[in-house]
Amino acid sequence: MKYSINTLLILVALLSTGSAYAKLAIDNDARLKIGANASFNATAYASKNQITLMPQAFYDNNRVYIEGAEAGIYALKDNRQQLRLGASYDGRSFSPDDADTSALRQLDKRQWSALAHASYMYITAYGGLKVKASTDLLDRHGGQTVALSHLSKFTKDAWTIYPEIGAVWQSKDYNQYYYGISPNESLRTTLPEYQATSGWSPFATVTANYQLNDKISLFANQRLELLSKTQKDSPLTDGSIDSKTRIGVNYQF
Repeated sequence: MKYSINTLLILVALLSTGSAYAKLAIDNDARLKIGANASFNATAYASKNQITLMPQAFYDNNRVYIEGAEAGIYALKDNRQQLRLGASYDGRSFSPDDADTSALRQLDKRQWSALAHASYMYITAYGGLKVKASTDLLDRHGGQTVALSHLSKFTKDAWTIYPEIGAVWQSKDYNQYYYGISPNESLRTTLPEYQATSGWSPFATVTANYQLNDKISLFANQRLELLSKTQKDSPLTDGSIDSKTRIGVNYQF
Protein backbone atom coordinates (compact mmCIF):
# COMPACT_ATOMS: atom_id res chain seq x y z
CA MET A 1 0.00 0.00 0.00
CA LYS A 2 2.89 2.39 0.81
CA TYR A 3 4.31 2.21 -2.71
CA SER A 4 0.85 2.40 -4.27
CA ILE A 5 0.11 5.66 -2.45
CA ASN A 6 3.47 7.19 -3.32
CA THR A 7 2.93 6.17 -6.95
CA LEU A 8 -0.51 7.79 -6.90
CA LEU A 9 0.95 11.06 -5.62
CA ILE A 10 3.59 11.05 -8.36
CA LEU A 11 0.99 10.32 -11.06
CA VAL A 12 -1.21 13.17 -9.87
CA ALA A 13 1.78 15.52 -9.93
CA LEU A 14 2.57 14.50 -13.52
CA LEU A 15 -1.05 14.81 -14.60
CA SER A 16 -1.29 18.24 -13.02
CA THR A 17 1.44 19.58 -15.30
CA GLY A 18 -0.81 18.87 -18.28
CA SER A 19 -4.27 19.46 -16.86
CA ALA A 20 -3.73 22.05 -14.17
CA TYR A 21 -5.70 25.25 -14.28
CA ALA A 22 -8.32 23.81 -16.64
CA LYS A 23 -12.06 24.44 -16.53
CA LEU A 24 -13.03 27.20 -14.07
CA ALA A 25 -11.65 30.68 -14.69
CA ILE A 26 -9.42 32.37 -12.14
CA ASP A 27 -11.49 34.04 -9.44
CA ASN A 28 -9.94 37.51 -9.35
CA ASP A 29 -12.34 38.49 -6.58
CA ALA A 30 -11.12 35.78 -4.20
CA ARG A 31 -10.39 37.22 -0.77
CA LEU A 32 -7.86 36.12 1.80
CA LYS A 33 -9.00 35.24 5.31
CA ILE A 34 -6.53 35.15 8.18
CA GLY A 35 -7.39 34.08 11.70
CA ALA A 36 -6.63 31.89 14.67
CA ASN A 37 -8.19 28.99 16.50
CA ALA A 38 -8.07 27.45 19.95
CA SER A 39 -8.23 23.66 20.03
CA PHE A 40 -9.14 21.34 22.91
CA ASN A 41 -7.70 17.90 22.20
CA ALA A 42 -9.07 14.96 24.20
CA THR A 43 -7.09 12.08 22.70
CA ALA A 44 -7.25 8.38 23.50
CA TYR A 45 -3.66 8.50 24.74
CA ALA A 46 -3.23 7.83 28.46
CA SER A 47 -2.17 11.42 29.03
CA LYS A 48 -3.45 14.88 29.86
CA ASN A 49 -5.77 16.65 27.45
CA GLN A 50 -4.20 19.52 25.52
CA ILE A 51 -5.20 23.05 24.54
CA THR A 52 -3.38 24.54 21.57
CA LEU A 53 -3.49 27.87 19.72
CA MET A 54 -2.85 27.92 15.97
CA PRO A 55 -2.89 30.52 13.18
CA GLN A 56 -4.86 29.75 10.03
CA ALA A 57 -5.67 31.15 6.60
CA PHE A 58 -8.26 30.56 3.86
CA TYR A 59 -8.04 31.44 0.16
CA ASP A 60 -9.31 29.89 -3.08
CA ASN A 61 -9.06 31.43 -6.56
CA ASN A 62 -9.68 28.15 -8.49
CA ARG A 63 -5.94 27.74 -9.09
CA VAL A 64 -4.37 27.70 -5.63
CA TYR A 65 -6.00 27.23 -2.26
CA ILE A 66 -5.28 27.64 1.44
CA GLU A 67 -7.65 25.84 3.78
CA GLY A 68 -6.73 26.15 7.44
CA ALA A 69 -3.51 24.17 7.88
CA GLU A 70 -3.56 22.86 4.30
CA ALA A 71 -2.42 24.47 1.03
CA GLY A 72 -1.91 23.43 -2.56
CA ILE A 73 -3.00 23.69 -6.20
CA TYR A 74 -5.90 22.44 -8.28
CA ALA A 75 -4.91 20.00 -11.00
CA LEU A 76 -8.58 20.10 -12.00
CA LYS A 77 -11.59 22.05 -10.79
CA ASP A 78 -15.02 22.35 -12.34
CA ASN A 79 -18.60 22.15 -11.13
CA ARG A 80 -18.41 18.38 -10.74
CA GLN A 81 -14.82 17.47 -9.94
CA GLN A 82 -11.90 18.71 -7.87
CA LEU A 83 -8.40 17.25 -8.02
CA ARG A 84 -5.96 18.74 -5.53
CA LEU A 85 -2.25 18.36 -4.85
CA GLY A 86 -0.82 19.91 -1.71
CA ALA A 87 0.59 19.65 1.78
CA SER A 88 -1.00 19.72 5.21
CA TYR A 89 -0.21 19.72 8.92
CA ASP A 90 -0.87 16.53 10.90
CA GLY A 91 -1.09 17.46 14.57
CA ARG A 92 -1.15 13.95 16.03
CA SER A 93 1.51 13.76 18.76
CA PHE A 94 2.36 12.23 22.12
CA SER A 95 4.33 14.02 24.85
CA PRO A 96 5.75 11.69 27.54
CA ASP A 97 5.79 14.58 30.02
CA ASP A 98 1.98 14.64 29.94
CA ALA A 99 1.54 10.85 30.32
CA ASP A 100 -0.50 9.39 33.19
CA THR A 101 1.97 6.71 34.33
CA SER A 102 5.69 6.60 35.10
CA ALA A 103 6.23 3.89 32.47
CA LEU A 104 4.63 6.00 29.72
CA ARG A 105 6.70 9.01 30.80
CA GLN A 106 9.85 7.06 29.84
CA LEU A 107 8.76 6.60 26.22
CA ASP A 108 10.08 8.57 23.26
CA LYS A 109 8.18 11.60 22.06
CA ARG A 110 5.86 11.18 19.06
CA GLN A 111 5.96 14.38 17.00
CA TRP A 112 3.53 16.07 14.63
CA SER A 113 4.35 15.90 10.92
CA ALA A 114 3.59 17.45 7.54
CA LEU A 115 1.92 15.36 4.84
CA ALA A 116 2.00 15.56 1.05
CA HIS A 117 -1.36 14.62 -0.38
CA ALA A 118 -3.50 14.16 -3.45
CA SER A 119 -7.29 14.32 -3.19
CA TYR A 120 -10.18 13.86 -5.58
CA MET A 121 -13.79 14.89 -4.95
CA TYR A 122 -16.81 14.18 -7.12
CA ILE A 123 -19.70 16.55 -6.43
CA THR A 124 -23.28 15.28 -6.63
CA ALA A 125 -26.68 16.72 -5.74
CA TYR A 126 -26.32 14.94 -2.40
CA GLY A 127 -22.86 16.20 -1.48
CA GLY A 128 -19.25 15.45 -2.32
CA LEU A 129 -17.58 12.02 -2.42
CA LYS A 130 -13.90 12.40 -1.57
CA VAL A 131 -10.76 10.27 -1.48
CA LYS A 132 -7.52 11.66 -0.08
CA ALA A 133 -4.13 9.90 -0.04
CA SER A 134 -1.27 11.28 2.07
CA THR A 135 2.35 10.43 2.81
CA ASP A 136 4.83 11.70 5.40
CA LEU A 137 6.96 14.64 4.23
CA LEU A 138 9.26 15.02 7.25
CA ASP A 139 10.20 11.35 7.67
CA ARG A 140 8.81 11.30 11.20
CA HIS A 141 7.13 7.94 10.64
CA GLY A 142 7.36 7.30 6.89
CA GLY A 143 3.72 6.27 6.86
CA GLN A 144 0.68 6.90 4.69
CA THR A 145 -3.04 7.49 5.12
CA VAL A 146 -6.07 7.16 2.84
CA ALA A 147 -9.36 8.85 3.76
CA LEU A 148 -12.76 8.17 2.18
CA SER A 149 -15.57 10.56 3.08
CA HIS A 150 -18.87 12.24 2.20
CA LEU A 151 -19.18 16.02 2.60
CA SER A 152 -22.23 18.28 2.62
CA LYS A 153 -22.92 22.00 2.85
CA PHE A 154 -25.97 23.73 4.33
CA THR A 155 -26.54 27.50 4.42
CA LYS A 156 -29.14 29.63 6.16
CA ASP A 157 -28.80 33.38 6.56
CA ALA A 158 -25.35 34.05 8.05
CA TRP A 159 -24.78 30.39 8.95
CA THR A 160 -22.92 27.76 6.90
CA ILE A 161 -22.67 24.17 8.16
CA TYR A 162 -20.25 21.58 6.75
CA PRO A 163 -20.76 17.97 7.96
CA GLU A 164 -18.37 15.21 6.90
CA ILE A 165 -18.41 11.49 7.66
CA GLY A 166 -15.98 8.81 6.57
CA ALA A 167 -13.11 6.52 7.49
CA VAL A 168 -9.33 6.86 7.33
CA TRP A 169 -6.83 4.04 6.74
CA GLN A 170 -3.47 4.45 8.47
CA SER A 171 -0.48 2.38 7.41
CA LYS A 172 1.60 0.10 9.63
CA ASP A 173 4.47 2.61 9.74
CA TYR A 174 2.08 5.41 10.74
CA ASN A 175 0.50 3.38 13.54
CA GLN A 176 3.79 1.93 14.74
CA TYR A 177 5.24 5.41 15.23
CA TYR A 178 2.24 6.80 17.11
CA TYR A 179 1.03 3.66 18.92
CA GLY A 180 3.80 1.05 18.89
CA ILE A 181 6.33 0.23 21.62
CA SER A 182 9.84 -0.35 20.27
CA PRO A 183 12.23 -2.99 21.72
CA ASN A 184 14.41 -0.21 23.18
CA GLU A 185 11.41 1.43 24.84
CA SER A 186 10.30 -1.91 26.26
CA LEU A 187 13.76 -2.52 27.77
CA ARG A 188 13.74 0.71 29.77
CA THR A 189 10.12 0.50 30.92
CA THR A 190 7.72 -2.08 32.32
CA LEU A 191 5.74 -1.95 29.06
CA PRO A 192 5.70 -4.88 26.63
CA GLU A 193 6.96 -4.46 23.08
CA TYR A 194 4.01 -3.67 20.80
CA GLN A 195 3.96 -3.94 17.02
CA ALA A 196 1.05 -2.03 15.53
CA THR A 197 -0.50 -2.90 12.18
CA SER A 198 -2.47 -0.90 9.63
CA GLY A 199 -6.14 -0.20 10.30
CA TRP A 200 -9.29 1.78 9.53
CA SER A 201 -10.70 4.50 11.80
CA PRO A 202 -14.24 5.88 11.24
CA PHE A 203 -14.65 9.63 11.81
CA ALA A 204 -17.25 12.38 11.78
CA THR A 205 -16.65 16.13 11.57
CA VAL A 206 -18.96 19.14 11.61
CA THR A 207 -17.95 22.77 11.08
CA ALA A 208 -20.24 25.73 11.71
CA ASN A 209 -19.35 29.16 10.30
CA TYR A 210 -21.14 32.39 11.22
CA GLN A 211 -20.55 35.53 9.12
CA LEU A 212 -20.64 38.31 11.70
CA ASN A 213 -20.15 41.06 9.11
CA ASP A 214 -18.38 41.59 5.77
CA LYS A 215 -14.95 41.26 7.42
CA ILE A 216 -15.29 38.97 10.43
CA SER A 217 -16.52 35.40 10.70
CA LEU A 218 -16.67 33.04 13.67
CA PHE A 219 -16.46 29.27 13.51
CA ALA A 220 -16.59 26.10 15.59
CA ASN A 221 -15.48 22.62 14.60
CA GLN A 222 -15.91 19.21 16.22
CA ARG A 223 -14.14 16.03 15.06
CA LEU A 224 -14.59 12.55 16.54
CA GLU A 225 -12.42 9.65 15.39
CA LEU A 226 -12.89 6.07 16.57
CA LEU A 227 -9.54 4.34 16.96
CA SER A 228 -8.83 1.21 14.94
CA LYS A 229 -8.33 -2.04 16.85
CA THR A 230 -4.54 -1.90 16.56
CA GLN A 231 -4.58 1.62 18.05
CA LYS A 232 -6.98 0.72 20.88
CA ASP A 233 -4.84 -2.31 21.82
CA SER A 234 -1.75 -0.12 22.22
CA PRO A 235 -0.25 0.34 25.72
CA LEU A 236 -0.21 4.09 24.97
CA THR A 237 -4.01 4.38 24.94
CA ASP A 238 -6.69 4.11 27.60
CA GLY A 239 -9.64 5.13 25.43
CA SER A 240 -11.15 4.48 22.03
CA ILE A 241 -12.02 7.96 20.71
CA ASP A 242 -9.95 10.98 19.68
CA SER A 243 -11.93 14.20 20.08
CA LYS A 244 -10.87 17.62 18.83
CA THR A 245 -12.94 20.76 19.48
CA ARG A 246 -11.92 24.03 17.83
CA ILE A 247 -13.28 27.57 18.01
CA GLY A 248 -11.87 30.57 16.19
CA VAL A 249 -12.22 33.79 14.29
CA ASN A 250 -11.24 34.89 10.76
CA TYR A 251 -10.69 38.35 9.30
CA GLN A 252 -11.36 38.77 5.58
CA PHE A 253 -9.28 41.29 3.62
